[in-house]
Amino acid sequence: MSTNRRDFLKLAALGTAVPSIGLLPRVLHAATPTVTDRYFVFAYFSGGWDVLLSLDPRDPSVFTPQAVSSTGIQPAYDQLRGVDEADYLIPTSVDSMTFGPFIGNLADPVLGHADKLAVIRGMTMESVAHQVARRHALTGIRPAGTAVRASSVATLLAFLLGEDEPIPNLVAGLSSFNLGHPLWASGLPTSSIGDLYTALSPPERDILESQRDALEAFFAKQEEKARTQRARDIFANRSLARALIDSELGEYFNIDSADSEMLDLRGRFGIDSGETGDGGYMALMAAQALTKGISRCVTIKVADGLDSHQGSSWTTDQGPRQREGFNSIAALATHLEQTPFKGDDSDNWLNHTTIVCFSEFSREPLLNSNGGRDHNLINSMVLLGAGVNGGQVLGASTDLGMLASPVDLLSGEVSPMGELIGNNHIARTLLHSIGVDDDIGDFRAEPVRALMEGA
Repeated sequence: MSTNRRDFLKLAALGTAVPSIGLLPRVLHAATPTVTDRYFVFAYFSGGWDVLLSLDPRDPSVFTPQAVSSTGIQPAYDQLRGVDEADYLIPTSVDSMTFGPFIGNLADPVLGHADKLAVIRGMTMESVAHQVARRHALTGIRPAGTAVRASSVATLLAFLLGEDEPIPNLVAGLSSFNLGHPLWASGLPTSSIGDLYTALSPPERDILESQRDALEAFFAKQEEKARTQRARDIFANRSLARALIDSELGEYFNIDSADSEMLDLRGRFGIDSGETGDGGYMALMAAQALTKGISRCVTIKVADGLDSHQGSSWTTDQGPRQREGFNSIAALATHLEQTPFKGDDSDNWLNHTTIVCFSEFSREPLLNSNGGRDHNLINSMVLLGAGVNGGQVLGASTDLGMLASPVDLLSGEVSPMGELIGNNHIARTLLHSIGVDDDIGDFRAEPVRALMEGA
């Protein structure tokens, strides 16, 4: 998706990132959160990640090639390019917590954030079609065909937490949905930090003051004639779009600036070193949007190109691209932890920001005939930051075929009396974390209380 200033302002004027599509919203009533100092980052790994390489590994000395017929699981770490046997399984600073070879800096035994991570294993995604599964993950509710049946969870959270920020809901690199919520809560889209900088910056040549006065007079007359709330919203949000330009927020996203602060950020987010790939730019954008008071919820794409059906892409690209994404999240978490929260040196931004890392689905535990991996319904997710009960793994995939396992939502342990965790459980849990206990999103699932502190 390419964004220029005209498209950006048009969307800002309409107050929506993506036209409301699909069925009518299920739930239109609101609730009042009891936790209001909360911010959210949704970090998307595009294409379907292989969790055997990161979040849900297997010991290759146990799951050997000879045992594939009895386990249905084929780690195949020895086929990965550039990975030593010593790095097949990555231990962390947390006892019994192990990751695959491409978890990167996120769970580094010394510098990582393992004690803050809550990993959910053995989830079920319900679809292996990219568009359907992605929309399911974004909204928490499975689409009807490809038509979404609910707003994005980020849209719902932005709506509940209020419109104090200039861009309450910023979305970079993927779609956003709004069904039935105020226009200001819609995700404002951009494709990159560079596009956001361009869109928020004044034009090189502005219209003459007399021309602007004439246009403002024209729009004022049109606004007086507005008969519907929708029309009034459009005029109100046109003023908001103008205010965004006049506020000079764009400089926070000038990645090419020689300013010492931006040069420091480039280093912090691994941009000059290349260890974070495109995800580093996205993570930097999220950090600036949050800490500079611009956004409440930010959705970013931190990794791409994970749809590795061929052995050539699975052995060379799948892992390194995941690692760049996880390195980006590690850089974001570190930056937020080191940045005082609204000037309070005794507090930090990570204490107020919940980070959710997800992909639309995972990949099969067996290599296909091309030496790659196909789509799989079973998945994992990792959360960290505000409200997250870190340093733990919840649930598990089975050791026979990596199937979903029912989980006790209170303890996080595998239990035959538990539930299969899906996107709806995670959405409900995020609402619960800000003190909204009613199922206002109609997710029809209980929160995973083991996932959140004080739940």
